[in-house]
Amino acid sequence: MNKYTFLYILCILCTVRLTTPLKAERSSQDILITSKLRTKRQSCQDGTYQHEGMACCLCAAGQHLESHCSVSPEDGTCVICEEDRTYNSDPNSLDSCEPCTSCDPKANLEVEDRCTRFKDSVCRCQQGHYCNKGKDHCRACYPCTTCREEGIKVACTATNNTICHAFKEQGSNLAVVLVLTTVLLVALIVIFCLWKNNKYCFGPNGGLTELPNRSSEEMQPLRGVDLRPHLPDIAKTLGWKDMKQVAEGSGMTHTDIESHQLNFPNDSQEQCSSLLRAWVEKEGMTTASETLVQTLRHMKKKVKAEDIMAIISNKEDGITGKNPG
Repeated sequence: MNKYTFLYILCILCTVRLTTPLKAERSSQDILITSKLRTKRQSCQDGTYQHEGMACCLCAAGQHLESHCSVSPEDGTCVICEEDRTYNSDPNSLDSCEPCTSCDPKANLEVEDRCTRFKDSVCRCQQGHYCNKGKDHCRACYPCTTCREEGIKVACTATNNTICHAFKEQGSNLAVVLVLTTVLLVALIVIFCLWKNNKYCFGPNGGLTELPNRSSEEMQPLRGVDLRPHLPDIAKTLGWKDMKQVAEGSGMTHTDIESHQLNFPNDSQEQCSSLLRAWVEKEGMTTASETLVQTLRHMKKKVKAEDIMAIISNKEDGITGKNPG
């Protein structure tokens, strides 16, 4: 190899060695520039909101806003929600996170899906309980009905109560006898009760003659009276047991009545007041007073009926300016 060939090869090697670092350096600069561009393109990726004429970046889901932007859209401050305590499910400009829903064991609820920073808790009924209002609206679950010898027709689930089979008839002849016997017994009981309460008496021809309603004049002061101002005193006089019986007699369902107990588990007075308010709304504000007094009399609660009449009469006298003497 002559000296010219050697010098040529040496020049080529030097050229390669010198250009390699430059390419590497250029590659690093390209990556840095690309990274900055990407960051700029991804700024405010969850959208913006307006504050004092400036578009600020929204906080991401799972965060809430602590301070608004002032110089650029990105210089606002966001704070992460507290795990298992608060959440925000969407990008927002709220100043706080939403509190997680509590699955209250006293209302027969348990956690199906726990709360995270990004979503609320999901509750479900405990085993042996149901709620027919849907997960989003269910605040309390109720015990499933237990079928006895009639057997289960539809099993209880988290969204519906048990449905039991009807009793099977033991033959058409027996059914006819039972129906006739029942009708006869009911008729005898009705006649006896009417006679005992002096609503009917036997006329000269052996038939039943209706007597005039002696309580019509007594009920007159109760007609058209709005019960709402008297509800606390009436609830205190009634008590939960009698209020529940009044509600059942008016056709309110067991589930509706029980919900007032679940809403105030440790306060029987508030349970009674809550159920009374619901009953008055069902019966009508201006007719409920007369209905309540008559219902209590039929229940043989004459003393309570008189006490409630006195409560209404005394307060009405005070409102109209009458002299109770």
